[in-house]
Amino acid sequence: MTHTARLLGIVAAGSIAVGALAGCSSSGDADAAASGPVTLEIAWWGNDTRAAMYEEAIDLFEAEHPDITVKSTFGDFSSYWDSRSTQAAARNLPDVMQFDQANLVEYGLNGALLDLSPYVGEQIDVSGMEDVVIDAATVDGTQYGMPIGTGTLGLFVNPSVVADAGVEPLDPDYTWDDLNEWIADVTAAGVTTAEGKPVFGGFDQGLTMWFFIQWLLQQGEEPFEDDGSFAFTKDDIVDYLDETTPLREAAAYFPASRATELSPTDGFAIGEAGSTLTWDSFFSRYTDVEGLETLPVPTGPDGEKAVFYTVLHLAGAANTDHPEETALLLDFLATDPGVSEVFGTSRGVPADSGQLEALDFPADSLEAKSLAYRESLEQYDTVNTPALPGSFATLEATWVRLNEDLMYGTITVDQFADQWWSEAEALG
Repeated sequence: MTHTARLLGIVAAGSIAVGALAGCSSSGDADAAASGPVTLEIAWWGNDTRAAMYEEAIDLFEAEHPDITVKSTFGDFSSYWDSRSTQAAARNLPDVMQFDQANLVEYGLNGALLDLSPYVGEQIDVSGMEDVVIDAATVDGTQYGMPIGTGTLGLFVNPSVVADAGVEPLDPDYTWDDLNEWIADVTAAGVTTAEGKPVFGGFDQGLTMWFFIQWLLQQGEEPFEDDGSFAFTKDDIVDYLDETTPLREAAAYFPASRATELSPTDGFAIGEAGSTLTWDSFFSRYTDVEGLETLPVPTGPDGEKAVFYTVLHLAGAANTDHPEETALLLDFLATDPGVSEVFGTSRGVPADSGQLEALDFPADSLEAKSLAYRESLEQYDTVNTPALPGSFATLEATWVRLNEDLMYGTITVDQFADQWWSEAEALG
């Protein structure tokens, strides 16, 4: 059975038995909460759009649990984790937090998160989630995460930019070399926006370590051993990044300086890039990209794409004074059908079958395109989500920092590999 089938049964939502999900996932458990008023804090990363969604979902929760008040805060990805790191050191984390896979492992191993096991079957209902999703929420045998969505990589394309550049669209079976050539051709066409800004073909493929992991999987290599040690070599890093050195030298990629200037706005979202390789949960960022198209990841040397999925979680803090109420909030946000109607696919495809079945979008909407993209991936062989070491969040942050230096031309690919390897080994 493919990972896709085990993970979600993605688009065949109508065939998923939701059983008692909608009725017992959040309502009916209020008796488990304390009798007096309780205030919980929740934090997530994102933008104003995601904040509005969370506030609407919180309103639904508070209407169902009038004795629980939820205060919220958010920030961009970097500042969000800076705040969590400071709070974790002081054991003063918010009651509920949003987690990616890497940080869930790190915080779980460090004892900072609430063990959800005692609350499963009471405040928390995971019967609508596949076992593989729960496995992703489990660290060293303990469930710390409450899965809320799944994501996978894809190539978003702006068809109007492609047409203006006079470049042929990419075939879905394109390779990494095809993508590099295509990006260079789109940039070389000299297209500009209405404001006179140059339009680039795409973004540097070293922007995140996840792209390197995708490439490794396509070479038939697992990135990490079971004990968290590297299953790849320094030469693998050099081989991957060297493939795109000509594009950096030719300034074919979206420039780092412009990305910094626009942050947190996405250059692709405002029409200054013809494509972006990123997570499919970012459909909601691209509401202004007319005719948005999505292709799978590039094809590897053996003709396979090695599609894999990651999981977005919510988690509770070990330092919470209200673990039962925290569990209620986690369950509500992860399984209540009304919440999925608020978020749509902006957090990824819902991990809970009841939330997935609640989604009903117009055929031409971005949400419908998101689900259709997942359906299109069923034709490709998938691989298991890579196991990550507890240090992965730091490894990724180091990669991102060094890649920015690489884009500015202050270091070479060899220097990138040497510095990253040295800092990674120092983590132990």
